[in-house]
Amino acid sequence: MKQMGEVLGELLEEYRKEAFFREASYAVFDRKGILCEGTCGGISSKTVFDLASLTKLFTTTLLLLLSEGKEQILQESPLKWLDISEKQGNLRKRLEQITVADLMAHTSGLPAWYPFYAGQGSFYQQTDRILERYEPPGTMVYSDLNYILAGFLTEHLSGMTLEQGVEELLAKPLGLKTLSYYPKGYWENTTPQFPQFPLAVSSYGNAAEERMCRERGMVFHGFRPSDIPVLGEANDGNAWYFFDGVSGHAGLFSDAADLAEFGRFYLNTTNSLCMTAMEEKGFGRGYGFEFGDMYPEGCGHTGFTGTSLYLSPENGFGAVLLTNRLAFLRQEKLPDLRELRTRFHRLVWNGMKGMKQHDKKG
Repeated sequence: MKQMGEVLGELLEEYRKEAFFREASYAVFDRKGILCEGTCGGISSKTVFDLASLTKLFTTTLLLLLSEGKEQILQESPLKWLDISEKQGNLRKRLEQITVADLMAHTSGLPAWYPFYAGQGSFYQQTDRILERYEPPGTMVYSDLNYILAGFLTEHLSGMTLEQGVEELLAKPLGLKTLSYYPKGYWENTTPQFPQFPLAVSSYGNAAEERMCRERGMVFHGFRPSDIPVLGEANDGNAWYFFDGVSGHAGLFSDAADLAEFGRFYLNTTNSLCMTAMEEKGFGRGYGFEFGDMYPEGCGHTGFTGTSLYLSPENGFGAVLLTNRLAFLRQEKLPDLRELRTRFHRLVWNGMKGMKQHDKKG
């Protein structure tokens, strides 16, 4: 019988050859530590990837930790902490009708996405204008706006910037050496390819968002060149162009080992709020986490750049898969990783369940 690492490596090589991504790094772990790890595409296991929307899980965790002992925060309106002008009446009215928990569970009714970098005014001003013509759909809508607001909330609750909060409340306590935002200006006095933490190419420009802007009849002249690799800069347009690389919805970077350690935090947590985050609240969502066939007997999250985290709290194991599906020149179609992620997580689930059964027999 093949070892799990060999099976997972063969699966990733299959998809790499079909140009689903250029490189990949993975780790399988349980409550005690990493069980197996590997790479694909000739990179180091220390290679750091753009986590994209996996950032949302870290923002979730900050909010939950900051709400420990003050659980009522989750059931109150975000307006209690956000400094939103009376002039933004549409936004204030919408936020009065929702809770902090709604932001984390994507049940706020806010729009999924908007290119704030291509608009005029602050985030609050633009969102107020958007809501003039956007009615809440009455169901779950996965929304970057939810987590932009959640990021603001962590700053108000902690008294720290989002960047400081991630460093002081998550990276340092958990020993995550590579987890970081790389804000604009970060690389001015160093180089993206410093030996300790090599970086995976995130993308070439922002071709997908250029198309999304055109579809909305919006123009932005600040997109990065489409023929130069993006290294150490958030691929996400709002995170990079509008928030200078630091936002609650995207912008964090990490290697597979550190993301696995973050996953182990959830497998071992005794924090009641963090434990409930991994419970479905409806519409296939928990706080931050999502549920479904992609996550057998568990939950997880994905990132637009090709990243994912899978946890099975019931069984005490999980897996990290980091890929760079956008790292191709003149990419006409975005590779769909749903099948790969489902197969990867299923192989991990089968392998771990098999190991447990073998241990019981032994």
